[in-house]
Amino acid sequence: MMAPQKHFLLMPAIVLGACAIAIGALLPDLLRAQQTRPIALEDYYEMVGIGSPAISADGTRVAFVRTVILEEENTRHSEIWVVPSDGSAEAVRLTSPSYSAANPRWSSDGALLAFSSGRPNVDSRMGGSVWFLRMDGSGGEAFQIEGVDRTPVFSPDSRWIAMTRPTPPTTQAHAEELSEFERRIRDRFDGRAYDWMNYRFDRRGYLKDPRDPHETPPQELYVVPRSGGVPRQLTALNVDVQGPAWRADGGVLAFTADAHQRDEHTYERADLWTVDLGGNVTRLTDDAFHYSSPAWSPDGRTIVVRGYEGLDEIIARKQSYGSPIDLFLYPVNGGEPQNLTADWDLTPGAPIWSPDGQFVYFTAGTRGNSHLFKVDVTDGVVEQVTHGDRRLSSVSFSSDFGTMAYGVSNPILPGDVFAADIDGSNEARLTTGNADLLDEVDLAYPDHVLLSSADGTEIEGWLLHPTEFALDRTYPLILVIHGGPHSAYGNGFSFQHQLRAAQGYFVLYTNPRGSTGYGERFKWAIWGGWGVLDYQDLMAAVDQVLEQYPVDRARLGVTGGSYGGFMTNWIIGHTDRFAAAVSSRSISNWVSDYGIADIPRTKESEFFGPPWEKASRDLMIELSPITYAGNVTTPTLFVHGEWDYRVPIEEAEQMYVALKKQRVPAKFIRYPESFHGGWTPWRQVHVYYSELKWWERYLK
Repeated sequence: MMAPQKHFLLMPAIVLGACAIAIGALLPDLLRAQQTRPIALEDYYEMVGIGSPAISADGTRVAFVRTVILEEENTRHSEIWVVPSDGSAEAVRLTSPSYSAANPRWSSDGALLAFSSGRPNVDSRMGGSVWFLRMDGSGGEAFQIEGVDRTPVFSPDSRWIAMTRPTPPTTQAHAEELSEFERRIRDRFDGRAYDWMNYRFDRRGYLKDPRDPHETPPQELYVVPRSGGVPRQLTALNVDVQGPAWRADGGVLAFTADAHQRDEHTYERADLWTVDLGGNVTRLTDDAFHYSSPAWSPDGRTIVVRGYEGLDEIIARKQSYGSPIDLFLYPVNGGEPQNLTADWDLTPGAPIWSPDGQFVYFTAGTRGNSHLFKVDVTDGVVEQVTHGDRRLSSVSFSSDFGTMAYGVSNPILPGDVFAADIDGSNEARLTTGNADLLDEVDLAYPDHVLLSSADGTEIEGWLLHPTEFALDRTYPLILVIHGGPHSAYGNGFSFQHQLRAAQGYFVLYTNPRGSTGYGERFKWAIWGGWGVLDYQDLMAAVDQVLEQYPVDRARLGVTGGSYGGFMTNWIIGHTDRFAAAVSSRSISNWVSDYGIADIPRTKESEFFGPPWEKASRDLMIELSPITYAGNVTTPTLFVHGEWDYRVPIEEAEQMYVALKKQRVPAKFIRYPESFHGGWTPWRQVHVYYSELKWWERYLK
């Protein structure tokens, strides 16, 4: 095991060794240190979000989204800005401050910039929320293109715009004949009635019948001339078309679609298809895999697509591990597909070809970072392109692949837009979205800690020190557990982590088994065993940090959301070492969760079947925190959204009642009209405030 870096012991040596450095060179930093302050809860409203960078075809300009919080309105407001990719000038705002705007997309020739906005339509022939700006120097106000009412996909020759639109069947739905009395009964009904299984979904609410195309019209593919006109329908599959991508000559589009979409008893298994401008559709796959994000090779002979084996096959085999996600090459005119990343043990993102057809580029998480990679299509060798302790997002390329733009965040950088050459060199920072706030506050940079679990497995983690830190005292520690479980913490920015450190806590966050970025074996290690190896990893991490840092063992807290909430509930049922817990959007009972959550597949795959199968039910009960609620002595705060359909609020209610029944201190905070995520600013601030009060009560 590699011991954590003990920065609190190294700091005096750094100061004493500074004698050889000119005093004047240190003064600006020393003055700044005296003027800064710990970050505060009210600073949440000052945070600026920078994201969704999109570089122009010629590589000279980068459009991006700038988001601010309007505290009095309890909302977030977004605008489109643009900046030169060489950093030679400041960014300027493109869209009206009166309406939010998002999703910038350049036309292939760089003459237009599309974006979405809720501003009112001025022409009855126009519809939807898609707007355009002229970027060729002619200027003018935002306008709409006739017939383009959904997210536009520009053809490479800039002649066409493709899009998907909901398309009801041409036949009329059968109308039930009712008597006058029956009609009054129907019209007076103020409840809900459904006879389909997939009746609600998180953030979308209650759904119409997904089996009936009259109730849920399919998203079919259309094209419109660049100048506008009547949309021409290309597909009639009666299921949703997704991810349309143009061939280089603009004559054919590739897309994915799940022919089994309307079968409620089949999990997603979208196939790869093509369609030409005459509406001739070709299905390229039918192999029970689930594909997404198709991209054409420059010569138009091959399509690369992201895919994995569908859950139906995995569940049927009672497989004890999930399916790896890989990039596949499909010859359009026939031939065997090639798994490009079969020998690469991480998870690739959406692919894009280099103009010479030699490489496919993609992003991926690698340990605590996210970076750009490329794979050679001839030999399958994967090479990491960008490096450093940080997270890249939304990478966008110029048409010649000479320049790329991307978002960057790290533990003390909330997020900004950068540009660089395709190999990552000559990097330029293009935005400073939070410069004023960052100059004012003192943020904590985490120690990178490599820890050893009970069986010797290496676990990566990060430890934030209390912002105002002294060597002669001990501090409380909060263990934070990420959601997923198949996700990861790392070198990104977290306002909540920083806020905890500013309040005087060590903050430990790790990637236990089940996390992504460490290979397939690590990712699926808890398949059928949530709370077993991951619990061992988390407890070993706490133990080893206690050995190396001045942490008060009597003042330990634990918290997490979603899967992290499940693990919080699990931990307090298996140890009494934590003085307080905050459980957010948590699961307590896998058997009950199966029938009320919007994704029962999680239980069927991760626990090898539904609860009416005895082996699966026994496993669900064994791995449910409610089973161990009788052991809990830890004071626990539960927070949950009342409209959470991913982890319905009944799950937290069960654990809360169990604790109250045993006279364990517990508190429940419910947020109305709130789903599993995406809470309003006021509610999010209230969560942070309530958590800090709970820690103060039990850890201070």
